Amino acid sequence: MRNLSFYVCPQCSNLITATGDAHISCCGKKIEALVAAKASAPHLLTIETVEHELYVTSSHEMRKDHHISFVAYVTGDKAFMIRQYPEWDLSVRFQKFGHGKIYFYCSNHGLFYQLI
Repeated sequence: MRNLSFYVCPQCSNLITATGDAHISCCGKKIEALVAAKASAPHLLTIETVEHELYVTSSHEMRKDHHISFVAYVTGDKAFMIRQYPEWDLSVRFQKFGHGKIYFYCSNHGLFYQLI
């Protein structure tokens, strides 16, 4: 899963993933894989370990025109993804499976990651 690529359609916000080279199109247009940037303020998520879970929260605004649309926990052999919607508070839990990355997509600023 370390080669997992994320694609988001700019027209319909469809989310697509691939684990290898892929030619992805949606709404009649070719879309490119997103390039993840290391998260920094104001896009840092709060990630806490609570028993055997990762509790992920954020104070990022969640308006229709600016929100985090998904959060994914990716390890060497597993990927878990939770879709988020505008006007929801960002608060998700993942079963902890060791070290990996938390990926998240801001509708205005793109894909980010944080190391676990």
